[in-house]
Order: sequence, then C-alpha cells, then structure tokens
Amino acid sequence: MSQDIRTLTHAYITAFHNRDIEGVAALMHEDFVLTDPENEALGPRETVLRFISGLFERAGTTLTFLPRTVLVDGARSVIEFGLTIDQDYLEGIDLIEWQDGRMISMRAHLTQRNQQIRERDH
Repeated sequence: MSQDIRTLTHAYITAFHNRDIEGVAALMHEDFVLTDPENEALGPRETVLRFISGLFERAGTTLTFLPRTVLVDGARSVIEFGLTIDQDYLEGIDLIEWQDGRMISMRAHLTQRNQQIRERDH
C-alpha cells in the first residue's frame, strides 16, 4: 500500500507543479479538508479547489513546486518542498492523509525564505 500512496503523492506533486487543477481535483476525496499554516480548516473539496485555482491564476507561470523529500507511512504521506511564486520563495511541509486512493486531508506548513537563502541552498 505504501508504494501506491507514494505514487499518488508524486501524482499530486506533478499536478500542483503543472498548475493542473483537474489533476489535483482527481486526487481529492469529496470530504477533503485543507488546514492552512494559520491552522484554519478549509473545506469541502470544491471550496479548496476554488482556493487553489485562484492561487494558480495569480501565480501564472511563476509557480514552481519542487519536492525535496517524500515520506510514506501507511495511509499518510509527507512532502517537504520548495515553492516559488513570483519573487517569493517558501519552504514547506504538506502532511497528507489518504483514504480509498484520494486525499482526505492535508495540513500545510509554510515558511517564507528570502532570495539569498534560496540561492545558497541550490
């Protein structure tokens, strides 16, 4: 099962990086809830998809979502990533819970970094 979750997690990474809202939607359970960095829950699925779609539209082609580490434990996965939107560089961790091959919840944790840190790390 953990290999399936790993494959699904990488499918999410690819869809998000490519700003593919249909691909992201296909991986979300109907009861999906996103908990943002301020600990506010956003759901259900359609509300989260509108939020992500708005992010994709604002970012345009400047969005990159690049994983550093992907960990899987049973029905949970963790993505450590770098996210660039325009001139903003953020580092984050997404904690994802999977149910029946779809994401049922995600806790997103983000820290904004400046350009010098980004260039030093790469």
